[in-house]
Amino acid sequence: MEKELSGLSKINRARRNALKAGSLALGAVVAASVLARPALAEKGGNCKGNNGNGNGNICDSCFARGTQILTPGGYRPVETLAAGDKVAVRFAGFASIKAMVTHTKNGVAGKWDGNPDNPPVLVRRGALGDNLPAADLWLTALHAVYVDGFLMKAGDLVNGTSITLATPGDRETLDVYNIELDSHDILDAEGASCESLYREGMERCAPVLGFDGSRSKLRSYLRSAASLVSDRRQPIDIIRDKLEERALAFARVA
Repeated sequence: MEKELSGLSKINRARRNALKAGSLALGAVVAASVLARPALAEKGGNCKGNNGNGNGNICDSCFARGTQILTPGGYRPVETLAAGDKVAVRFAGFASIKAMVTHTKNGVAGKWDGNPDNPPVLVRRGALGDNLPAADLWLTALHAVYVDGFLMKAGDLVNGTSITLATPGDRETLDVYNIELDSHDILDAEGASCESLYREGMERCAPVLGFDGSRSKLRSYLRSAASLVSDRRQPIDIIRDKLEERALAFARVA
């Protein structure tokens, strides 16, 4: 899952994760609690009671307008797709769209309206792998991407460099869309692998990894920091470490 690192790279990784663990712990102390609110990691992308037209929509785990989705005829902007169109999917080849879900996120007083746990996230070109995505990808924090055989929320991959949270100052409004299929699957969005809409009761197309708050993320950093002596990292730690290594390359060329 992870390419072999040099001894110096491993030391740098351990140091970096130790600093992040310390920063996270300090932030928790300042906040007078190391317990985070219950996470949506295992339910990210869930959609209940959605009528598909944005009215009463509480499912806002979506792609931004303009996102290029692979179809049998090539890439098309997500907003041009409709029920009945076919899209490329990882586990079924091509699948017909059952419904399109759409709504608009608005910037209000410097914050995004709607679910505060689900702000827009910018995944920069190449953040997930070589030319993956092939162009900057905007999606919401609860939207899962498929990495190394696992689904992980975009918000859990934010590193502040190659994957960042967007503020209303970046884009005052954001039209977002999701694609519902008959079964949960993986779409090709700008070359990156991202989940289709997940509704409660659907069978997941892949295992889900996610942090369940600050304590969970702190443990992840500590496992990575200790890996120089004894590598007991879990898949979620290895994926985070690998993407953060890529983020360092972004910082060096910025």
